Amino acid sequence: MVAGGPAGPCARLQIKRNGRTPAILNRKRKHDFNEELEFDISAATESTEKMTVDDNIFSPENTTTMKTTWSRFRALTTLPMLPVTKSSPLPNLTWADSHEVWDLMIKKDMKYKRDSNVLRQHPSIEAGMRSILLDWLIEVCEVYRLHRDTYYLCLDFIDRFLATQFNLPKSQLQLVGITALFLAAKIEEIYPPKLSEFAYVTDGACTENEILEKELIILRALNWDLSPVTVQGWINTFLQISNLKNIKDVSTNFVIPQYSGYTIVQISQLVDLCMLDIGNLSFAYSIIAASALYHVTSKDLTFRVSGYKWADIHECVQWMSPFAATTREHGPAQPKYFEQISDYDMHNIQTHTADLTIHLQDAQARLSCVYTKDNPDFMTPHKSYDKNCLDVTDDEDDDIF
Repeated sequence: MVAGGPAGPCARLQIKRNGRTPAILNRKRKHDFNEELEFDISAATESTEKMTVDDNIFSPENTTTMKTTWSRFRALTTLPMLPVTKSSPLPNLTWADSHEVWDLMIKKDMKYKRDSNVLRQHPSIEAGMRSILLDWLIEVCEVYRLHRDTYYLCLDFIDRFLATQFNLPKSQLQLVGITALFLAAKIEEIYPPKLSEFAYVTDGACTENEILEKELIILRALNWDLSPVTVQGWINTFLQISNLKNIKDVSTNFVIPQYSGYTIVQISQLVDLCMLDIGNLSFAYSIIAASALYHVTSKDLTFRVSGYKWADIHECVQWMSPFAATTREHGPAQPKYFEQISDYDMHNIQTHTADLTIHLQDAQARLSCVYTKDNPDFMTPHKSYDKNCLDVTDDEDDDIF
């Protein structure tokens, strides 16, 4: 695997430049018209088949089972969780209670937790493999004009799914990634790509049937908890709050974006880079979003729109500093133009930087220098900051694609 990026279908994903059609969309897909889609749904209906007419789920002996099942689908507001102490920066709203909305967002940030030590459960998967997978998924998102919300929902599904599994083979990592993107696109996109297109971009590595089967496995592993407030969601919220003075009717129009597309592109440039690093799993999404806002805008604005104090975000701000320095060194990102995409929506499309993997290595090298005994103010280095995380070799055994 070379430093510039992975071999295989990733290298063939050419984003549209100078009017050229992406190479991935020019290739003709071989299709066997005699082939039929076979999907074994016996696993999904196993529990139903075991039920008999005499079974009564409302009987006293089944009361406990019924409550357990129903609790999986109850609203988060009914779950016993720690009380929210952070004050709400949201304005008064007519369509909802702003304090309840804020409390629900905070509770989701607490509930949808990720495991910073997730790779200990998967000896064959290294931090660099996760970075390569996400870099490839960003390319796929740009080719199919998928939104940033879709990509970050996909990323959340991947990290939380890995936290529920053990000893996942590295050969399965791409299947998990493309299935998570398939699932996220169906949730976020108005016109998501077809299943055949998701299988197509893997260059035969993942079949349509395998994606459908893995989708059911992921849904069960996540317990159907599919609505986190992602990093992108927090960024959008913070930027909207920062522009309250530009909103004529806050109570009714707070849902309409009022922030600059250029600003969201700059913040996303930083977040896209640092989320490739496994160290982000140590922080909540709201903390990551506030820290990115701190680096791109100002300290005062960050504290005002997020409700956080320096003590809440200082560790994440310091961890993110090498990534912010790397993005500044390579220059600010510019909004990209997409045909048939509204000018008001172009900045919401997930875009890819050609040298993103190289930028990640630069930032991680700086980060490894920051974590020294001579600087006790910084937190203990994450276990992923070893030679496997900082070096990208062309060893074929590490090729997840």
